Amino acid sequence: MNRYVVLAAALALSLLVVAGLFALRTDDQASSAGLVPSVPATTTSAKPALPAAVPNASESVSAAATPTLQLKDGRHFGYIESIDLETSPATLQFDLAYRLVGEEANQAAAERGYETPVENDYFIVNDNPKLRTLPLSPDAEILLVDWNWCCDALVTVDPERFQAFFGRPKYSSLHPRGEFSQYWVTVVGGTVVKIEEQYRP
Repeated sequence: MNRYVVLAAALALSLLVVAGLFALRTDDQASSAGLVPSVPATTTSAKPALPAAVPNASESVSAAATPTLQLKDGRHFGYIESIDLETSPATLQFDLAYRLVGEEANQAAAERGYETPVENDYFIVNDNPKLRTLPLSPDAEILLVDWNWCCDALVTVDPERFQAFFGRPKYSSLHPRGEFSQYWVTVVGGTVVKIEEQYRP
């Protein structure tokens, strides 16, 4: 074979190899430079969950420390079942009732099957057996009927003496009547500040 032909073939082959290497290098550079587009992975961008509402600690404590009022402020009629001066504050068990007079008394009595007109012009309604525990003010004024010298004036007694009138085995018409009597209690801010015994013939 002619040596010139061999040299020409070798030169052509060398040129092809060089051209291939050049093309490969160009592609690599293009990829590294970011010229070759790529498809990004699909991601979900969710909003972060909001934290659960946390109650204000001071409000929670305040609500727990505030007792539910057993009676609205004002003057209420009923029965005192017992007194407890050992608790702090002192308390009394109160059975709320309604002392009706006049036509209201007659209507309530008739609805319950009692004779009308009612005797002594009053009628007591006590349909609900619920007892309410009421705080008793240490300065509460306690006014009782003096049944021995009845009945125009009330006498003042202290809480200790008043408590001693309760828990007696039976009713007595000549002594303080404790739970066997009827009372008006005056409530201010949920606390009993005054007790008045109700005279009944």
